[in-house]
Amino acid sequence: MTAPALGPRTAHKPSTLRHIALAAALIVLALLVVFGVTLRATYSQGAAEDRLRNALSASSELELLLTQHVAANTDFMSSAHTAGFNSGAWPVRRAAAVASAYERLEADLADTPESVASVKELRRLSTIWPEQLDAAARTIALAGETSPVDAGLLQRANDTFSSIMNILTMLRTRERDEIAQMQFKSQSELAGQKIFLSVLGTTGALLLVLLLYTSHRAALARATAKVVASEAERRFEEYFQNHPVAMLIYDVDSYLILTANAAAQRQYGASLQQLRETRMDQLRPAEEAEHFCRDLKQYVESGVQGGSGGLRRHRRADGTTIYVDIAFHLLDYAERKACFISARDVTAHERAKEALRVRSSALEASRSAVLISEKSAGASIITYANAAFEKITGFPAREVIGLEHWSVLGFDVTSEQARSVQLAMQSDTEGSALLGCHRHDGTHYWSQLQVAPVLDESGRPTHCVTVFNDVSERIRDQERLRALAQQDPLTQLPNRLGLNAQLNRLFSLTRRDNERIALVFLDLDNFKVVNDSLGHTAGDALLREIAYRLSSRTGPHEFVARYAGDEFVVVLYGRGDIEGFVTAAREMQAALSRDVRIENRLVRPQASIGIAVYPDHAQDPETLLRCADSAMYRAKPVGPNGLQIFDEAIAQENSERAAMAHDLRNALACGALSLAYQPRLSLETGLANGFEALVRWDHPKRGSVSPALFVPIAEENGLITEIGEWVFEQACRQTKVWARQHPDIVVSVNVSPVQFLRSDLLSVVTEIIQRTGVNPRNMEIEITEGVLMAAQSVATLRGFRKMGLSVAIDDFGSGYSSLGYVRSFMADRLKLDMSFVKGIGVSTADEVIVKAVIAMGRTLGMQVVAEGVETHRQLEFLIENGCEEIQGYWYARPTDAARAAAYLDTPRQVARVAGGSNL
Repeated sequence: MTAPALGPRTAHKPSTLRHIALAAALIVLALLVVFGVTLRATYSQGAAEDRLRNALSASSELELLLTQHVAANTDFMSSAHTAGFNSGAWPVRRAAAVASAYERLEADLADTPESVASVKELRRLSTIWPEQLDAAARTIALAGETSPVDAGLLQRANDTFSSIMNILTMLRTRERDEIAQMQFKSQSELAGQKIFLSVLGTTGALLLVLLLYTSHRAALARATAKVVASEAERRFEEYFQNHPVAMLIYDVDSYLILTANAAAQRQYGASLQQLRETRMDQLRPAEEAEHFCRDLKQYVESGVQGGSGGLRRHRRADGTTIYVDIAFHLLDYAERKACFISARDVTAHERAKEALRVRSSALEASRSAVLISEKSAGASIITYANAAFEKITGFPAREVIGLEHWSVLGFDVTSEQARSVQLAMQSDTEGSALLGCHRHDGTHYWSQLQVAPVLDESGRPTHCVTVFNDVSERIRDQERLRALAQQDPLTQLPNRLGLNAQLNRLFSLTRRDNERIALVFLDLDNFKVVNDSLGHTAGDALLREIAYRLSSRTGPHEFVARYAGDEFVVVLYGRGDIEGFVTAAREMQAALSRDVRIENRLVRPQASIGIAVYPDHAQDPETLLRCADSAMYRAKPVGPNGLQIFDEAIAQENSERAAMAHDLRNALACGALSLAYQPRLSLETGLANGFEALVRWDHPKRGSVSPALFVPIAEENGLITEIGEWVFEQACRQTKVWARQHPDIVVSVNVSPVQFLRSDLLSVVTEIIQRTGVNPRNMEIEITEGVLMAAQSVATLRGFRKMGLSVAIDDFGSGYSSLGYVRSFMADRLKLDMSFVKGIGVSTADEVIVKAVIAMGRTLGMQVVAEGVETHRQLEFLIENGCEEIQGYWYARPTDAARAAAYLDTPRQVARVAGGSNL
């Protein structure tokens, strides 16, 4: 303000003085006003600076609290899959830092009651939230062992966290708004002061100084606000980029992702640029995109600034689906309406929950009863029982929870089987047992029970799982099968297995009572005649009658067993000395010899009998049975109804056979066996067109052992299978050598009937053929007539034929097979038994049989080989009747491979003349 100018008039000096005084007063007043305004501005500026400092401090404390709570939540989530009974999200240092922050925050906001109330509520939530996290950690730790995960605890902790985030966000927004208002007010005051100072510009330097001072303070306030904003932005950027949880910001209108932190880039398998080219709804599976848009619209329209978005499915860049836990906050970003989200990957946790759910459902759906018990104070307390437990035992599953493990299983805990599984539980190892149990209603059942420990992460056993089934039906079936397996279906007598089982029990009684046991081994002498003449039906009827007659002669503790075919064993007990047993055996033999009428025919059974007595002849059931069998075979040559008691001579013979069996096994292992080859002469060409491979054994002490002696021994002890494989392989290797110059050669190998009992004979022969590389058409399998009657033999023989091997029936005519079996399998070659060849020129009947066999073979397309040809007369007869091949000493004896090869190149002239032949 400018004072009016003073004039030169003196008459008006008082007036002038008054004007001067007035001007002075005005100047003074102006100065006072300026001073007052300056003082007031200075005071207001100081208060504003104090408030600004408090607001900045409060904003910093709120940032600290936000960081601590997010870090605690991240720690909890990151360790959820390995959590123990404490979450570990709220250590002492973090709790102390948060408490100090609350103290400073309440001081900074002391003049704002509403904010103080929010801080108190925030402090209360921060107190209960760690407890909720610990409770959630405990349910996760126990999940899958005692109970499923309690989703309610997790949800309450998540809700508390969301409330904390919302309050922190609200307080931060309030403080930022207040800082902005303070900046605006400061700028407004600055503008007023400028106007006022321009009006009072005439007051001089004081007003100029005030103006300069005020401008300086305003500039300082602007600089301070800029620094605060820059620091807040820096801290947010650092928090955003370095946070371990995936975070994204997207435009709420276009859904375009505006930015994403490094964790998000790793989580979604995409670069920042790739994410920026992606819409947020494209992170969701296609079928959920519409739900996303609808939910976002509802959030925006509701005015809610942030909260939990719940569990959602997202897609990675490679198309795989992950589960994420969403938290969101609506904000302004880069001058756009945007949404900030954190997307914590909980895929592993969700899959673990799904696995737990599936396992829980599987346990409930299982037909096996399942108990889970917890080890507590030396006892096992049941914590879980499935539906099958209730069905099997009759105990309501909910009523057994909390009871002792063994109290509800209903079996004798003192039994040996029960003690074994109890010991397994106590030693934290696996165990199993078959137990007889009782249901809730007292009914009995059989249980197959298994126990196994459950270990925690450190390997410490905490629980035990017990699984059992009702196997009563299986046990009953086993008993029935055992009974059937030990019983002969034809005679209803015990079979060989039944004999062994009952004999073992009887031996225990015998030792206790110091009594004797006798085994009477019977073999029917004329049973084959009955079968061949009257048929198998008649033979079965005879066996049933024999069983009845023998059983009627037994007393207490005695029984009869059908050992095999037409062999029976009678077990006699407590009849005094050996003579008493012999007398009983004679009476049985006499009872058997009475005529039996079968199909209007009278049959008189006869039986050879061997007797062995315990303890005179053997000390155990197996040896005693073997002694009785040996005695029976000694009685056979005596004639029908022979009876033999086991003696030292038989024992010596058995010992000799055992020693020979031992030596034979060593001979095979040491390569002491060899092959000889007997040529087979073609009567048409005069050349050997093949050989029969024969096994030979030269014993270092016994000399050359006859195959007729050691082959039966090998068949008895099962060694024949190994010998047979060895013979066949050696013959194959030699045949391959001969076939290089004589491609049509055929070498035959005998196969024992015992070998046909093995189901893998065909595969064994195939493997040897492949290993040696011999052409199968150069090999021939020789079998006896009895093999044709064995089960599955025809199928095996046809398998040989399919491979290319030929098949010959050895010793034809001497066996007991019918021509029906020959018709079932048309062999390539029939080898006429030498007993009929020897009868040529001696027995008209034998000559008729020879002619018939040759004619049959020629008619059926089978080559006929006459074995055992030793004389010129035999040869002439065979030539005259069209026999094709011969084998015997007249032509060649068995010899080694080197000498046998000569017969392939040296023909033997065979000339036919009227009335005979010249050779």
